[in-house]
Amino acid sequence: MSKLRKVKKKDRRARREENQRRNAEAVALGEEPPRKKPRTQENTRIDDPTFVKKDDAEVFGDEATDEFAQIFTNCESPKIMITTRPRPSRELFRFIGDLMQMFPRAFYYPRKGFDVKTICG
Repeated sequence: MSKLRKVKKKDRRARREENQRRNAEAVALGEEPPRKKPRTQENTRIDDPTFVKKDDAEVFGDEATDEFAQIFTNCESPKIMITTRPRPSRELFRFIGDLMQMFPRAFYYPRKGFDVKTICG
C-alpha cells in the first residue's frame, strides 16, 4: 500500500513541476500561462434526448393550448397558496408575513386540523 502511495505522490509531483515549468516558459515569452478549463455541471453534462431543446416547435405548440397558457404568456399571474403545519410557531408567522409582502397574489390559509387537499379545494 505504501509503495502505491509513493508512486502516486511522485507522479503528482512530476505533473506539478511540469506545469510550473510550462507556466514559467510562458511568462518568459510574455504570454499568459495556459489554464485548464474547470469541470462544471454544464461542460460535463451528457446530452440527454429527453431534455426539451430551446427551439423545439412541438413544445411551443403544446404551450399555446395548455391549461396554463395564460400564465406562460403573462396574461394572468398565478395564485400562490401559503399554508403551514397544524401548529405553527411565532417565527413561522413572521416568515409568512414576509412571503405575503414578496408575492402580491399570495393567500394564507391556516392549516389547523385540515388536510392540505381540503384547503386546496
